[in-house]
Amino acid sequence: MTVGFALALVLVLITLGRDGRWLPLYGVLCALTAASSGSGIMAVLVVLALLLFNSGAWIGLRGFSAARTSTHVRSAEAILPVVATLLMQFVLALSGADLGLVLTLGVGLVVAGLCSAACGAPLAQFCGLLKTADGVLMVACLLGSWGLFVTGIALWSVMAVLGVTLLPRLAWRKVEE
Repeated sequence: MTVGFALALVLVLITLGRDGRWLPLYGVLCALTAASSGSGIMAVLVVLALLLFNSGAWIGLRGFSAARTSTHVRSAEAILPVVATLLMQFVLALSGADLGLVLTLGVGLVVAGLCSAACGAPLAQFCGLLKTADGVLMVACLLGSWGLFVTGIALWSVMAVLGVTLLPRLAWRKVEE
């Protein structure tokens, strides 16, 4: 379970500033981690939500990621979210030492998604917000909190509506189509 959270956090760090191509792998990794860390109906619902939402997001974002294949991000822009994520994870680990390692890593996934949403291209920011919603679902599974579960589902719903309405209108969309 701890290894799953650590791998998910590493995957978030590797994919910061990237488009949605990694969402299915991230969703599967989060689903496996949720299945090993949770129990009962909450774990089943979180696993199903993570698999369905991340796969659906990847299907919806495929058309947009083709327009961003030749992205070259300056080194400062690529390093800033990684440094911010690691710094926030360090502060979280020091201040929330009584939370436990697994919950600290789960909250770290939410923080990593937010740091990813703060920098980069619009598509990378959108994917960072999707990863934040995944992190909320993971924390809901850890705590067994139905309130956090509903919040995570609501976040995914809002992001789906925003994706359908706003993403086609953004400037980085292919002009040739």
